[in-house]
Amino acid sequence: MPDYDLTRLGTRAFEQMVVALAREELGSAVQAFGDGRDGGREATFEGTITWSRTHVGEIAEPDAWSGFTVLQAKFQVKAKSFPQDNAMWLQQEIRSEISNWVKAAKNGARTRLPDYLIFVTNVELSAVARVGGIDTLTSYVQRKLRSKDAVEAGLRVKGFAIWHADQLRSMLDAHQGVRWAFPGLLTVGDVLSMLSRDSVRLGSLEVCDPLRQELLFALKADRWVRLSQSGGAGDAKLWLDDIAIDLPAKVEDGGGSVQAVRHVLEIGDTVLRPRTPGRSRMPHVVVVGGPGQGKSTISQLIAQAYRAAMLNAVDLGPSTREIVAGTLAALERLGLSVPGNLRWPVRIDLAKYAEELAAGSDVTLLRWISQQLSKRTEGEVTAQELRGWLAAWPWALILDGLDEVPSQASRRAVYEKIDDLLTLAEDSDADLLVVVTTRPTGYDERLPADAFRHLFLQRLPAEQAAMFAQQITDKRFTDDDEMRAKVAERMREAAQDPVTQRLMETPLQVTIMSFIVEKFPTLPPDRFSLFNLYYRTMFEREVAKGIPIARFLSQHRIDIDRLHALVGLHLQAASEEADGAEAVMSTEDLHALARRQFVDKGFGSEEAGRHATDLAQAATHRLVLLAPRDGGVGFDVRSLQELMAARSITEGEDLQVLERLRLIAHHPHWRNTWLLAAGHLLESSSRFQKSILSLLGNLDSDPHRLRNLFPTAPSLAKDILEDNLARIHPSFELGLVQVMFGALQRPTATDVAGLCGGLARLAVTSHRAVLVERLASAAAGNVEQRAAAGVLLGTVASAFTDHPSLEVARRNLALSEVEKQAVDLWITRSDGAGQIPKGQTVASYFKALTAPFELSSDNRRALEDGLAVLDRHHYVMKGTAPGTAWADMSIHYAPVPELLLKALANDEIAQVLDVALGLAPPPHWALVTVLGAVLKPAQDRLPVGPALLEAIDRDTEANRL
Repeated sequence: MPDYDLTRLGTRAFEQMVVALAREELGSAVQAFGDGRDGGREATFEGTITWSRTHVGEIAEPDAWSGFTVLQAKFQVKAKSFPQDNAMWLQQEIRSEISNWVKAAKNGARTRLPDYLIFVTNVELSAVARVGGIDTLTSYVQRKLRSKDAVEAGLRVKGFAIWHADQLRSMLDAHQGVRWAFPGLLTVGDVLSMLSRDSVRLGSLEVCDPLRQELLFALKADRWVRLSQSGGAGDAKLWLDDIAIDLPAKVEDGGGSVQAVRHVLEIGDTVLRPRTPGRSRMPHVVVVGGPGQGKSTISQLIAQAYRAAMLNAVDLGPSTREIVAGTLAALERLGLSVPGNLRWPVRIDLAKYAEELAAGSDVTLLRWISQQLSKRTEGEVTAQELRGWLAAWPWALILDGLDEVPSQASRRAVYEKIDDLLTLAEDSDADLLVVVTTRPTGYDERLPADAFRHLFLQRLPAEQAAMFAQQITDKRFTDDDEMRAKVAERMREAAQDPVTQRLMETPLQVTIMSFIVEKFPTLPPDRFSLFNLYYRTMFEREVAKGIPIARFLSQHRIDIDRLHALVGLHLQAASEEADGAEAVMSTEDLHALARRQFVDKGFGSEEAGRHATDLAQAATHRLVLLAPRDGGVGFDVRSLQELMAARSITEGEDLQVLERLRLIAHHPHWRNTWLLAAGHLLESSSRFQKSILSLLGNLDSDPHRLRNLFPTAPSLAKDILEDNLARIHPSFELGLVQVMFGALQRPTATDVAGLCGGLARLAVTSHRAVLVERLASAAAGNVEQRAAAGVLLGTVASAFTDHPSLEVARRNLALSEVEKQAVDLWITRSDGAGQIPKGQTVASYFKALTAPFELSSDNRRALEDGLAVLDRHHYVMKGTAPGTAWADMSIHYAPVPELLLKALANDEIAQVLDVALGLAPPPHWALVTVLGAVLKPAQDRLPVGPALLEAIDRDTEANRL
């Protein structure tokens, strides 16, 4: 009998295997594991079990059990050193379960008590008569079930069995189909046999296997951490396995707090084949986090964990073995188990894939992966071969950077390709785990909640930030004890200071801080100052290196500052479109940009060209923050590109700068740049506080955007508060809070999670009383205002930690049952299945609403053609006239409303729809919200980069004159 390592399965996968074996042994009536009321995990069987017909072996009489049987799984993660200790662990677990059953029987807490119990464990038990683990444990269980407490409570268990490790192995031998369904139980020989049987030439991990080659190349490529490549003192390379951390996250819909990587790996250790009993209801994950919060690093660590697990048993070269060992050591340091389910990891940069789609190539995800594999390895790998490998072996598909796909059309195409792959995987009964990363801003067309659970990354706790800072410092100054001690002490002080503590809440911020504290004992108070000081620090270090270009850098400091700002601006504008998602500037374009700058300063053509050549050549190696990338130059970290774009935007007269901020305020792609620019202005002068409040107050007044029906200002105000930009300016802070309360006028169409998070955080600040007062005002307002508060507070209740004051406010809303159902449909983005008949469409509602208004025939046709995008959404009116609208709120994979966007560009159409919507009865808010949910993301993503570049060029020319 093969010695299957049952500990490799993990708790949930072990439970899945137990159910699968029990169905083979006992019958298909076995019900999958679920959480019992006492917190235990149980499976059940109703019927007759004839033990002599099973592979379990002999058990106590009688041979046949007839009644209600409960199976309880007891998985030991790591075996103890001595067999008796393992038996004692199992005895304690069983004692706890029996005690729970006695308590449930006494209190009447369970609707049904078991007639029989089966305890299933991966623990090894000795078969030595009388003194061995099996006999000892059997005698113990008999005594507990016949005890006075059990009898008096009414627990009448007629029989029990213990399925231990050896019995499970016997069952697995008898039911090979079950064993093959759990890759953690397979040997290398099994894999080779399977691949030969299925005629799949991939996965042997022999030298010629393309998948082995891909694992090796990707393992090395994903080891390094960006922002650690600038060279100089204290610049020992920061490898991922040296400084990797797991990040705290909240699981949406009341899933509680988790560690992100641990949670994903635990899901991955279960079998996710659609036809497997006990499969997770939401097998895939979206990791949502702000700029620099560690989304990509998490995706790297997950991929590296699976690569190391797959390669660990393979004969490797010394350098690869070192990376595998380092990754396994990092997992151990973080308290993470090596993945037991050996998933083949594929990590995809979604921006690059979207670029291919935008270029007109209708390539599936599998074909894209096959193309990339074929480019990176020595052999051709076809999409058909990958499909065979997908059906044969578990995968972890990691799709990094959904937020870097800025065009809505491209995002829609990416969503469709993801959906196509999930359909294909289901058809193949594939064991597929998909992990997607994205920023929260602009993530409104969400991946479906029935397949994807959402993890919202949280701020680093001060203690974890300090530990991470220590890791970085130890690695950067391995040979300089004095500097290591000085930097470590300053980092500890920064982690304890309430102001700088707010700038150590993401891995990127902590890393940047570790560079800054070498030179600057006084630390910056906000994100713009932090990133800007990092740039200054890197510049000074470049000058101090004594390299040939150092003198040139020193002499042309202003020019190089300006060049960084211009490159950041142009790359940010280019990456706004899908075909510019790479954010790389060619050396030719860099040369032209630099040359123009020197010409504008009055240099002659020849000298300007010479200086531009020096800069362009330096950038092909590294020029402060500009680094070589994909045949051109760019920034290692997107936030630094956004910093430089912000610096460029804030050069000029006040009115010019504020107009640029107004221009980019709605676009999610520019949000971080907007906030950094605002930080720059507020750091430079307090006069900009009034200017920014005025800008926010007038931002949502454009009739072409339907004015303030679907406002952007509340989200921007929330983000400014989150960025700590009003920390010592109470009047400015209160003004921002009031702007944020604009979200309580009517249910918000976008950024629901962000706004509810903002409310939750206000509840624990000095503005709590203002918040409670405003919520009370909403409760006393019309149904639209009550619904707005209901949507936000309902989301807080399901997605964030307990806030008693907000819970009280939610109860005080006094929504009727009909109104509450309308709110719940929006919170859950439900299609209202079974509640909303497929009759009246939201499009027909708005066509009727606008019918009384005079429009030319062409404009009427254009408006109705535009509204047709809402034909897929239905509604029904409930209650007394005018009725409360229940609407199909599902907006997953919503089509781009191109005709509606085109119609709203027309002054007459925009005015008519604006006025008509203002006349919609408040109880019909759900229909207006559906319109906003479809329209606003598309409007917000209309390109603004070209207009911004044109405005800056125009302003620069005017200022020169």
